[in-house]
Amino acid sequence: MKVNMFDVFKTVKERLDTANIYYDTKSYLDDAFSFLVHVPGEYWEIDVREDGSVDVEVFRSEGMALDPWAAIEQLVEDHQS
Repeated sequence: MKVNMFDVFKTVKERLDTANIYYDTKSYLDDAFSFLVHVPGEYWEIDVREDGSVDVEVFRSEGMALDPWAAIEQLVEDHQS
C-alpha cells in the first residue's frame, strides 16, 4: 500500500499545530518537504519524503558557553571559508 506524502505531511502539521509548537516549512531537498522546529534548547529537522517516510534529526544545546568569545572564535575558525 502506497503512502501519500501529503497525508503524512498533513498529519505531522496537525500534531505540531495541536501542540502549539512553532515551525517553518521548507523545501530544500528534491524529494521532501521539511518542518524546521525550534523549541527551547533544541532544533528539529523533520523531513517528509516523497515515498511517505519521515526522517528526523534533533540538535540539542550543550548550554551556555563558559567563555562566549572563545566559543565565537572557535565557530569562526571551524567554519570560515
